[in-house]
Amino acid sequence: MRWIRSGLFVPLLFSMLTISAVQAMDDWSDDGWGDDWTDVPASPWELSGFVEAGYGARTGDDPAISQSSTLGDIRGRLSLDYVADNWRLDMQGEALYDDVIHDTQWTVRELALSFSPVDQLDIKAGRQVITWGIGDYLFLNDLFPKDWQSFFSGRDDEFLKAPSDSLKASWFADRFSVDLVWTPEFEPDNALTGERFSFFSPVAGATVAPDPALNPEEPSGSTLSTRLATSHQGVEYALYGHAGYWPTPLGVNDQGQMMYPGLNSWGGSIRAPAYSGLLNTEFSWYDSEDDRDGTDPNIPNSQLRGLLGYEREVADNLTAAVQYYLEWTADYDSQQSGAVYPEYSQDEYRQLLTLRLTWLTMQQKLNWSLFSFWSPSDEDAYIRPSVTYRVNDQWTLATGANLFYGNREYSFFGQHENNSNGWVRARFSF
Repeated sequence: MRWIRSGLFVPLLFSMLTISAVQAMDDWSDDGWGDDWTDVPASPWELSGFVEAGYGARTGDDPAISQSSTLGDIRGRLSLDYVADNWRLDMQGEALYDDVIHDTQWTVRELALSFSPVDQLDIKAGRQVITWGIGDYLFLNDLFPKDWQSFFSGRDDEFLKAPSDSLKASWFADRFSVDLVWTPEFEPDNALTGERFSFFSPVAGATVAPDPALNPEEPSGSTLSTRLATSHQGVEYALYGHAGYWPTPLGVNDQGQMMYPGLNSWGGSIRAPAYSGLLNTEFSWYDSEDDRDGTDPNIPNSQLRGLLGYEREVADNLTAAVQYYLEWTADYDSQQSGAVYPEYSQDEYRQLLTLRLTWLTMQQKLNWSLFSFWSPSDEDAYIRPSVTYRVNDQWTLATGANLFYGNREYSFFGQHENNSNGWVRARFSF
């Protein structure tokens, strides 16, 4: 009975009870009572959820981590929403048994109240997932929390975006809208810490997987993000602002502990139809407020980031999208002169090209997908092939891989070459 002691029994029981409850509700609605109560109004409650199992393993050996598995999930989710005339309550809870770290987790992914106190103003308060910007897997102005461990292990794309406890206010005028997001306590990315994936350490001069896992110092301050958006003749425009912290622990404090330095950012984006497709561009200036002159080796320098992308359908049910991304590090010479390990620094101009191919077959039930990152400056790449088959309205099967390549052990993707993995998932929705 090892699976009971390990904690697997709890999410399994949760999943079985959930499915039984839904089936009981379906049986109740089909037992003939509905024929006699045709005037009963629709319930304001909406119930849905899923049960999912996933497994993934490395394609090769990693000297820094002994275990071969990178994904070992059994997950159950319940979503319960209450919709009234002028307000709604969204609730989403999950039970997850993660066999990679041998832990059972109970999480609230969403618990938010939405209402409109006056015309043209929407308020959403509570735990929620927030996203904006137009980059495809490239986040310039979207500094809301991400879960990179989920992304690299083969979980569904929805888990790349992590929730935060925030207050979001949206004001809609005739020609533009304004969004304001305040997060009272900073929510960082779920970055790699050594539990599941190894990473390059300049101190060790090699890839490592610390035990215990890294525990960066988190600031207790709040973050504030704004967006001003409008459209004219089919062209979408947006301006962004952010005051908070770097989302990943790129700094080091006086005690040698990793930390999240202060960060302000400003940017914009444009998306427009062009040549039977969509053309988009986005830029952002990262103001590293704790080291504006770029001389502190323990604080990341300010950066200018920009991308240019284009997407169109190149054949029936076949869509292609490309992006060019450029990242310029300001005061690069000052950074290099003060760097403790200058030989491991990325180039002053980091370039990245992405390609997404999506092919829908079998009446769009079978989705073939390929997403690739390639950096000519870093001389590395990251390829994400996947196949998803929707068996019916309840069952979905998926398989794919996360493949890393690099000529430099310390480059952005090259450091993860030993983390390359394949994965498979099955989901039952209700």
